[in-house]
Amino acid sequence: MLDAVISDAQNSHSTNLFNDGLEGGKNQEWKNIVENICKRYLKQKTTRNVVEEMDKSNHNYRKLDVDKIKNPYIINPDNYQTQEELFDAIRHWWIFKYRKNERTIRDRLRYAKKMAEHSVFPVNWFELNPNQIIAYLEYKEYQEYENKRGKYQIINEWKTVKTFAKAYGIDAKLWGYIPPSPPKPKVKIVPLPNTTYELIQHKYSKNLYKNALVQYILLHGFTIGWRPSELIIQKVSDVFLEDGYIIITETKKNGQPRQIFPEKDIMINLRRKSMKNWIEHWRPKVANKYSKDYLYIQPNGRPFTIAYLQKYLGQNVKPVWNYYHPYIMRHWCAIARLIKSKVETKNWDIWDVKEWLGHDKVTTTEGYVRYAKQYYRNASYDWIKAILKFHKKTHGLEQENGLILKTQKSTPVSSRANRSKLVCSRRDLNPSLWLERP
Repeated sequence: MLDAVISDAQNSHSTNLFNDGLEGGKNQEWKNIVENICKRYLKQKTTRNVVEEMDKSNHNYRKLDVDKIKNPYIINPDNYQTQEELFDAIRHWWIFKYRKNERTIRDRLRYAKKMAEHSVFPVNWFELNPNQIIAYLEYKEYQEYENKRGKYQIINEWKTVKTFAKAYGIDAKLWGYIPPSPPKPKVKIVPLPNTTYELIQHKYSKNLYKNALVQYILLHGFTIGWRPSELIIQKVSDVFLEDGYIIITETKKNGQPRQIFPEKDIMINLRRKSMKNWIEHWRPKVANKYSKDYLYIQPNGRPFTIAYLQKYLGQNVKPVWNYYHPYIMRHWCAIARLIKSKVETKNWDIWDVKEWLGHDKVTTTEGYVRYAKQYYRNASYDWIKAILKFHKKTHGLEQENGLILKTQKSTPVSSRANRSKLVCSRRDLNPSLWLERP
């Protein structure tokens, strides 16, 4: 091929190649001529039928029409007849294709159903209309809630809209809607250690198992910091007593495991409300075929649901301390673990607490530091040790957050009767010993 190019150059421009008796000419024009011919050849080469050349080379070639391919991860609402069928498709897409938490989509479909039944701006989920949806959200914000409340509800409804839009292959961010931003809380009320201790030791029921159930959940919840959704699915087989660690299944992260190493008093101390006492002495009293391997079970032997856990603990604990709710145990644990690190290392060890609680972002853990600093000014000691081995004279706190502590005069421990009057008796520290009474 190169010979043909050179021959073509010689025949076409022979006079210029040898001008003035100098080979190649005075200005070396032959280089420009050969370059132009090569360009014409390459242009002809690229415009040939590529399919024919591949057939000659015994290669099978089939042109792929990308426009005709349908994305299997995109839901077409026209393929469904009823709203229930569409919601089932969205649920399947969220769990199995988008790989998100089942509980989240269940809540968002509940919002979607209410939005479709709205009396003024019912949302048509078969055809997302940005103008109609924004009109609905603004009506809720400024008419129904008068811009005074319901901001979290509107945020959740907007998340529901974005979920459906994403399933349809639509970018709802391009609509330009900005949901209201609730003010960030400046106060986080958690009980100080002596109040926490009284909550754990309080007698909630005459029934021994019911009383122990609340007390053990409180102690383990405050010191471990479960999310309520993690607490209700915790398994006995994931508590390794001899090795001293617990495997926590993070429901918020699609069942990803998290490993923590609680204090020995929490794990195996027989004189405390330890995991060992609960698993070996209390849980077997009501366990049945419905209990399976769940760590905490109701008095009827069945596992908890989140709704019933909130109801059960609220009915028992709120009369004692009005600010209580199940998630406050996680807040308390975050603050207590930060204060513990401050006491031990003189620094706020954010990364260790982040790993303990399973936060995705370190900024979430950093948000607890300002609260830990405030509580540290009034209670600058290890909170975890305080609720495991507590004595009121150590800190001199008699009353906190409306919970009056029962004080007793100092009595010489000289008789069996006097020993039974002590605030922290051996039986109080371990309620399982109540069963040993004659």
